Amino acid sequence: MPFLCRIRMKGMGVAPAGVKKPKTGHHHLLIDTALEDYENAAPSDKMNRHFGGGQTQTTIPLSPGTHTLQLVLGDHNHIPHKPPVQSKRITITVK
Repeated sequence: MPFLCRIRMKGMGVAPAGVKKPKTGHHHLLIDTALEDYENAAPSDKMNRHFGGGQTQTTIPLSPGTHTLQLVLGDHNHIPHKPPVQSKRITITVK
């Protein structure tokens, strides 16, 4: 089932991957997983979605059931900021 995800942020700006600007970055959406390595580039796969183009909205297919979602802001090289700029992990139920 498609799930519409709109991303908002305060205090930082959005910039595409590869664009090095202070206080900016691009989002990484973690689906049913947690980021364990904050020192290197975030993985990119179906559970770790990169929005390197600076996107702030997407539709993701989610199967019925319970899912966790979390956003982590990466720098121009996909590396999480120090300290991390991230959302709380939320739990949703798809019916």
